[in-house]
Amino acid sequence: LNKWFFAQNYYPENFDKKTAKKQVETRNFTFMERFGKIGEIISLEMKLVLRHKRTKNVLYLLPIFLFYGLLFYPESMSQSSGALMFIAIFITGAAMIMFGQWIINWDGSYFDFLMTRNIDTRTYIRANFYALLALNFMSFIITTPYFLFGTHITINHLVAFLYNVGVNTHIYLFGATFNTKRLDLSQRSAMNMQGVSYKNFLIIIPLLVVPMGLIGIFSLFDAKNIALIILALLGLGGIFFWRQLLKITEKQFLKRKYALCEGFRKKE
Repeated sequence: LNKWFFAQNYYPENFDKKTAKKQVETRNFTFMERFGKIGEIISLEMKLVLRHKRTKNVLYLLPIFLFYGLLFYPESMSQSSGALMFIAIFITGAAMIMFGQWIINWDGSYFDFLMTRNIDTRTYIRANFYALLALNFMSFIITTPYFLFGTHITINHLVAFLYNVGVNTHIYLFGATFNTKRLDLSQRSAMNMQGVSYKNFLIIIPLLVVPMGLIGIFSLFDAKNIALIILALLGLGGIFFWRQLLKITEKQFLKRKYALCEGFRKKE
């Protein structure tokens, strides 16, 4: 009876509408495939963000952090220069900071599978690098209305953007090779420390503390502009030498690849 039933009804075009709808959803972002393997990997990362509970929750919280400046910029003259730079870096790189902390280890569930595919290290690292760049550009463009708060805010945002693109993206990628904790994307994101280690917090030092401290120190000598120039030059240096910096990350990834595989196999 079962054989007769399936012989009569088992046709691909007669599948349930829900299945058809799901198939259509999986074809989203196919326009990225025109960029080759790098585009395909970025497309998979975008689908990963939209399909899993933890990443979707972060996506929903992102607009709140992008409007974080409204709490401080209306009274920016009373804020310290270091605090304003902290806010500028955080806002212009909000998407990168929130998603970048999980870069590479959010692939932990199928990392072994990725390592068996015909994907070389250079392609995988560059795909993640371009994803972080896109998140930076998105945050910066969305927060350009903050320019209306004054020239000093505009300058801070431009310097912060350069620093995020030229320095912080490389710091996140390089630092991600040390995080061997598997991330469970099916869990909630609020007050959830699963997959997070002290290494996630150490990366905050070059990410936010260094530029904030640099601005604060130079401001004591009324030389804030020198600190801004230094940060901007660091960002521009990272932009001009991005290929060389990525090669360093690629070599580090190759050294740490098996440690990452071993760590991601462990379930907490």
